[in-house]
Amino acid sequence: MKRYNLVFDEVILKQLRSLGKDKNLRDLISKILDKIEELGPYAGYLIDSRLHIYEVKRKSPPIRLYFKHDLLTGEVYIFEYEMKTSSKKQKETISKLKRKSET
Repeated sequence: MKRYNLVFDEVILKQLRSLGKDKNLRDLISKILDKIEELGPYAGYLIDSRLHIYEVKRKSPPIRLYFKHDLLTGEVYIFEYEMKTSSKKQKETISKLKRKSET
């Protein structure tokens, strides 16, 4: 079975370091990352087909994790996660990731 290489952005690395005290959230993020490593782009929902940006959603706790699949290398770039707040915040985050991804 193919395993995808995960590449972590500076933002997600900072977020992961701050998870040290919250074991439940740390375990949830770890499970999400394991699923992405195993399934690659099939682990999430496509939110931008041109830039290949995906989102993984969880309802309890309400969390979203964003990643990008690089078709040439097969690597998966993990951007960041956020606790679900509002659709406006989600749109702002997606716009920020699109700008970051285009550079």
